[in-house]
Amino acid sequence: MAKERLTIITPCSRPHNLQRLAESIRPGRLLFDVVWLVVFDFGECEDSRVGNYQRNCALDAIESGWVYFLDDDTVMHLDFFRELAKVKKEAVAFEQDLGNEIRPVCPERMRVQKIDMGQVAIRREVIGDTRFELGIYEADGMFIETVYNRDPARWEFLHKPLTHYNALRR
Repeated sequence: MAKERLTIITPCSRPHNLQRLAESIRPGRLLFDVVWLVVFDFGECEDSRVGNYQRNCALDAIESGWVYFLDDDTVMHLDFFRELAKVKKEAVAFEQDLGNEIRPVCPERMRVQKIDMGQVAIRREVIGDTRFELGIYEADGMFIETVYNRDPARWEFLHKPLTHYNALRR
C-alpha cells in the first residue's frame, strides 16, 4: 500500500539548525512519503525575515497531500507522525509545547495572534489558492484563519502538543 504524502515546508534563515530538524523529521518516513522543502531567500525579497514569500513559493510547487510548515527553530514531537496518520478530516490543529507552558488549540483560537503556523497540518486541496500576505508578520495567523473559516467542518482538533515551539532558540 502506498504511503500518503506529507510535504514539510521550512523557510530557512538558520541553516545551522537543519541537522536537528532533519532528525525530528526522520521518524515520519515510516508512515508517510515525506518531502521536505527547505526554501532559502537571503535578500531576494523584502519579506525574507518572516518566510511568507518562501512559503508561497513552496505551496505553488505542491499539488496534493498533507502540508506542514516547520519553522527552522521548531522541532517536531515524536508523536507528530503517528497522530497525523490517525486524522480523519482534511485539516488538523494541535497544541504546541512552548517550553514552560502549552499553547492550546480550539475553534476560537483559529485566528490571528491566537495560533501559530506550526500548529496545523492541512491537505493541499483545502488550502486552495490561499497564500501568505507579504510583509506582514501576522500573515501565518491570517492564513490559518482564512483556510479555517472557509469550512470549519473539515478541521479536527488534537489536544496534545505535537511540536516544540522555538526549541532550537532555547
